[in-house]
Amino acid sequence: MIRAHTPGDTSRLPQLRRIDMNLLLTFDALMKTRSATATAAQLHKTQPAISRELARLRQVLDDPLLVVTKGRLVPTERALELHATVRDSLIRIETALAPPEAFEPARAAGVVNIGTGAHTELLLAAPLLERLRRAAPNLVVRFQSVHGNVEPDDLDSERMDIAIGLFANVPPRFHSVSLFRDKRVCVVASRHPMAHRKRLSLDDLSRFQWFAFARMYGRETNFDRLLKPSHRVAFSAYLSGFGITPYVLLDTDYATTMPSRVARVHGRHFPLTTIDLPAPLRDIECFMTWSKRQHTSPLNRWIREQIVDIVNQEPE
Repeated sequence: MIRAHTPGDTSRLPQLRRIDMNLLLTFDALMKTRSATATAAQLHKTQPAISRELARLRQVLDDPLLVVTKGRLVPTERALELHATVRDSLIRIETALAPPEAFEPARAAGVVNIGTGAHTELLLAAPLLERLRRAAPNLVVRFQSVHGNVEPDDLDSERMDIAIGLFANVPPRFHSVSLFRDKRVCVVASRHPMAHRKRLSLDDLSRFQWFAFARMYGRETNFDRLLKPSHRVAFSAYLSGFGITPYVLLDTDYATTMPSRVARVHGRHFPLTTIDLPAPLRDIECFMTWSKRQHTSPLNRWIREQIVDIVNQEPE
């Protein structure tokens, strides 16, 4: 079926397809200067070039547009009618194409959704909230837990504007930056029977009761990827979220793992002990990732800058 074009149909724009947009700039200048010589100087073109462009416009629009009267270009009724719309449209296009204004956090409003894994909310929440309270009081931050790898649909659908965690594989369609490198440590209560140990061997792993987090149930863990089958770590409990971690450790003989910088924050408030893990589990890297659509967002970029600055100020 052949679709009939209607005035509101923007899928084809047949009139615009017939015309070089540069001709509209020339037309706008001619309407203001009423002189081919002055227009040529304004647009840094030659006078013959301006005359040729006016001839092309006359042909496309089937109207003389500007006629010479007493040595001066005088617009036709069609030109006057057309210029009012063309001038307004050119201004709108120029405004749309102009570089964005400098971002002002104090004027920002709305909700920023940040997914945090590997306990990183503990590192970021308080300092980021304090910064926003001072610089962007109308912004709301919504932290969400991320367990394991980033879920692409969370970023594609913008349920999350930014995701942070120990992501093994970030799809190439997303932007990603390394936030920090650290070592993963075992964390137990200071009264734990193994709290006196400085470092664990691979064989020691089976001597602990380990817990993970609910969304990792049935999924491949970082331990699974890094250890041989002979040293698999069995998790006997799955918690709903990272926040309950120190309370469970204090009241049980369970163990868990986390970045050492996170363990230091817990250690300021709870009697916990860290134990070095065997080499295959030790080195970790935390990434921040976001969608390409959000990459040039002034608000998203500013939030990313704040996160990087907070992490860089955290002592390693």
